[in-house]
Amino acid sequence: MWTASPLLEPPLNPFTACCAYGWQMESCRRWLTARLVALLAVVVVGSVGLAATGMAAARLSRAAAEAPLYTRAATRACLMRLPNAIAGLPPARPPVPSALFVYALTRDDVSTWGVGQRPPRAHKQLGTWDGAGGYQGIILSFFKSVADAGTSLKSLAWLYGGKLIWNVVASWDQKSMPSRRVRNAVFGCLRSVAPAASRRAAPPASRATFTGAWGGHTRSLTIASGGQGRESADAGCCMRVYQLTFQILSVSGTLTRATAVYRVTSFRRYERGVRRLHAGDVGKLLLRNGIVTNILTRDFFCSDPAWGATGACGA
Repeated sequence: MWTASPLLEPPLNPFTACCAYGWQMESCRRWLTARLVALLAVVVVGSVGLAATGMAAARLSRAAAEAPLYTRAATRACLMRLPNAIAGLPPARPPVPSALFVYALTRDDVSTWGVGQRPPRAHKQLGTWDGAGGYQGIILSFFKSVADAGTSLKSLAWLYGGKLIWNVVASWDQKSMPSRRVRNAVFGCLRSVAPAASRRAAPPASRATFTGAWGGHTRSLTIASGGQGRESADAGCCMRVYQLTFQILSVSGTLTRATAVYRVTSFRRYERGVRRLHAGDVGKLLLRNGIVTNILTRDFFCSDPAWGATGACGA
């Protein structure tokens, strides 16, 4: 007698399957009821979990959208409350002990000029430089929205690198990434609301304040730790205009605003239009926010941070 293949037989429903295995009818009912309750519990718990997850995500999204933006004024106020903070641009050589210089830029720092990049969205910049052997600079660019900051990250951090922090683009002002200590100090002061203002005078200046290499387009100024200085300027490539040497006699003021009195030890001019100086003449070097001006030669020279932050000393 022909027998149908099991593959062609209609599937048994759960109750028929229970009886097929020889279970008592009551046992089958209890088993099926328990399975059904368990299945419904899984469905209910899953639905509640999805709903809770969706609500939590919605709350986080609303909180993120409503979170206040960081501002330059509030962040600067926080930074100026740090014990080693100094308002202004730093001199050529980092002071000892180290200090954190804080300066609100009036133009974009040179390190953030996106050569070949799309222009960044509207923003304001705050520069910070920590001196401990060499300056470690971080330029903070504050935007009106998180989206604007994200769009502008590549344009501002293309040269040395950086990172996005909410509505702020933090970019490095030198080839190497600032140390963790410096980054923690600066990023830890990103604020939306300004703390109480802190008024603290900058440390007094000394001969070391003027020590180091200062620069400008086709001109240079170097001052040794003993106060011996050498200044020169060129008219374009390889055409010397004048050369001056001097000795610093006294220094007064602060790290960001100081005056050094000096005596000329030698002078040589190469163009008649240059004012003639003589050995023994007394002059002054005026330091204002990282820029030194010689009142006798009328030339001015920048520290590296001031050169980048102001562009005052040429391309």
